[in-house]
Amino acid sequence: MRYKPAMFLKISALAIMGGALMCSSGGIDPDKLHREALVADLHCDTVLRMKKGFDFSVRDTSGQMDIPRLREGGVDLEAFACWIPGDTPLDSCVARVDLMLDSLHEQTGRHAGQIAVCKTAAEAEAIVSSGRIAAFLAIENGLAIADNLANLRHYCERGVRYMTLVHTSSHDWCISSADTSPAFDGLTPFGEEVVREMNRLGIIIDISHAGPAAVARVLAITSDPVIASHSCVHALCPHDRNLTDDQIAAIAKNGGVIGINFFSGYLDYRFNAIADSVKEEYKAEIDSIDALYPNDYGARHKALAWLFEILDEHQSQLDITIGTVVDHIDHIVKLVGPDHVGLGSDFDGVFAFPKGLNDCSRMPAITKELVGRGYSEVDIRKILGGNFMRVFRQVCDR
Repeated sequence: MRYKPAMFLKISALAIMGGALMCSSGGIDPDKLHREALVADLHCDTVLRMKKGFDFSVRDTSGQMDIPRLREGGVDLEAFACWIPGDTPLDSCVARVDLMLDSLHEQTGRHAGQIAVCKTAAEAEAIVSSGRIAAFLAIENGLAIADNLANLRHYCERGVRYMTLVHTSSHDWCISSADTSPAFDGLTPFGEEVVREMNRLGIIIDISHAGPAAVARVLAITSDPVIASHSCVHALCPHDRNLTDDQIAAIAKNGGVIGINFFSGYLDYRFNAIADSVKEEYKAEIDSIDALYPNDYGARHKALAWLFEILDEHQSQLDITIGTVVDHIDHIVKLVGPDHVGLGSDFDGVFAFPKGLNDCSRMPAITKELVGRGYSEVDIRKILGGNFMRVFRQVCDR
């Protein structure tokens, strides 16, 4: 399906990418294909940078995403996650999420000619067809509902259409993948109620960060397909955040989609030893910056720019590239076919990316790599966004 007539909006970006991405295997022109496909990124944390004075329409290379670079990268739908830390007091959760949602609505309202919130797949397609970017609102960490289903309904009314059930620490009703001593088996009875209520409301369930027992229980309960918005393949990188082949098969059986994360530490496990060593070496400096900016992610990120440069220098010896991202896509496609994988960058949420994929403007390079590996145009369209749109439509357009 040709989703948008205003494809010229992407042309200048792709010219910048290199004039260049010539027709490759099978006669497919990756430039043209990327322009014409609906490209969806299932996860970013850019809302954490949207403080007072922030302008999403201005290029700001202290982060990985803004409207100019989304256009250059040909990204049509971006999922903005409102993340709250695991130590957030329950009585502060809703106010904290509402502030982030306020920021997102303020930015999309201010730049309504370039970006607009979508609540359904049909709305997303209409926004993209009008030449704008579709903004998909999400919550990262089910702690945000503060153990109250009324808060889930509140977020739904504000436009939230997926929720990541947990983050890096378990909470009262869901166990995290990072939890080595879980207090219960995946989900509590209340957690099961959350799953059912999300199904009823038409909110997509995101199982990234959830522990194995929680994932299994969700898949046993849900009547809708799920997503893993920003996860990779455990067989290629044995990190607790990544999905085993059995989990990938179960998500495919459910009809769900896995958004491949671009973080180097989830793509290649060797990176984590380097990162741990560097962070230990500069622990005092990092602790000082953390203390200076405890609640300002954007300012903290800017203050740590020097650290990210050091990590990038160390990373170069590992040869983590765009090809590494596509290796993870390949694994899923070979295991369960092309209908259950997408892209979930985690831009503005992590600190190291593959060579050549350092911000959202570089997304066309993934299409080039897929073409180079012999993927068909139909399957590339699915991976770039079609698979997610199928789930979006099934869960939210009824």
